[in-house]
Amino acid sequence: MSEPRRVLVTGASGLVGAWVVAALAAAPARFRVRVMVRSRTRLARALAPLGVSVQSLEIAEGDITDAAAVAAAVARCAAVVHAAGLYSADVTALPLLRATNVTGTGIVLDAARAAGADPVVHVSSYLAMFPPAGAVQRATDAVTEPKSAYAKTKAEAERIARRHQDEGTPVVIVYPGAIHGPHDPTFSATPAYLADAIRKDQFLVNEGGRPYVDVRDVAELVIRMLEPGLGPRRYMIGGPYVRDEDFHRLLCELLGHPVAARRIPGRVLRAVGRVGDLWRALTGREPPLTYEAACVITQSVPCDDGAAIALLGRPLTDIRTLLHDLLLWMYQAGHLDAAQAGAALVAEANRLQQQEN
Repeated sequence: MSEPRRVLVTGASGLVGAWVVAALAAAPARFRVRVMVRSRTRLARALAPLGVSVQSLEIAEGDITDAAAVAAAVARCAAVVHAAGLYSADVTALPLLRATNVTGTGIVLDAARAAGADPVVHVSSYLAMFPPAGAVQRATDAVTEPKSAYAKTKAEAERIARRHQDEGTPVVIVYPGAIHGPHDPTFSATPAYLADAIRKDQFLVNEGGRPYVDVRDVAELVIRMLEPGLGPRRYMIGGPYVRDEDFHRLLCELLGHPVAARRIPGRVLRAVGRVGDLWRALTGREPPLTYEAACVITQSVPCDDGAAIALLGRPLTDIRTLLHDLLLWMYQAGHLDAAQAGAALVAEANRLQQQEN
């Protein structure tokens, strides 16, 4: 019987990284898990709800912008999963975002290549190729030139990853859509917006929609990508495309009470975004809405997830299951109160609590 392969995971304190670590840890006969983190405390908080003890992991402390620390972390690793990244919508955070998302990515991929890791999984984003080239977004689409701070750095990191692919490095790139999932240690921007909309009883609806992907699907896909010897590959995993009207209808159904819809046409949102861009240019500060962000929420398209589905061997998690599990966790974690979560979800949470006790 072969020895377990040692896999380094960066970003293990974040949503994707934590679920990837949990999936790896659940297969000890196949994998030995090493994580690179800046804080053991944050790591323990992120993994505890997933049933993973930090004592079961190899821990390399350090920052991905420190080349020597990364080289030490990568040493003797058969594969690497690079899930570390920083998110901010604030244009003034661009230098910090670039240091983490661009410089850090370059350092990790260079070190993984030097160590002979195979494969090296890079967690990218569909925003690196936004706006879409056509009516369906694909893993083969060209990298674009985003203007927002976060998307700009994801596009720059994507170019680094593709350069490695062009040079034959076994880099495997995965492009998630809008990621949702329970036990989110950072309470990411998209689910945080949803919780805020429920609390304020005001959900933005336009004629468009977005692709929503369950973090558990992303983590499982990453695990299946870890087969060595297959060379560079790319996988889109945008998730089911759901129009705002349908998402709003399902949200109200699952909560068991109405959430007011604030219906604003896409063209109006994009106009507001252009004003926001002008305000940003004049003040150097991030507006509530930029043109690019307005385009994302009004002009996203379905994604071609065929290769990811084939590798998983099953359909992606449906939007009802995704949203139900997210809302249930939001209540359990205190992001929604009982009135906001609704009677059915509260009763389900109470039943689960009794079963645990």
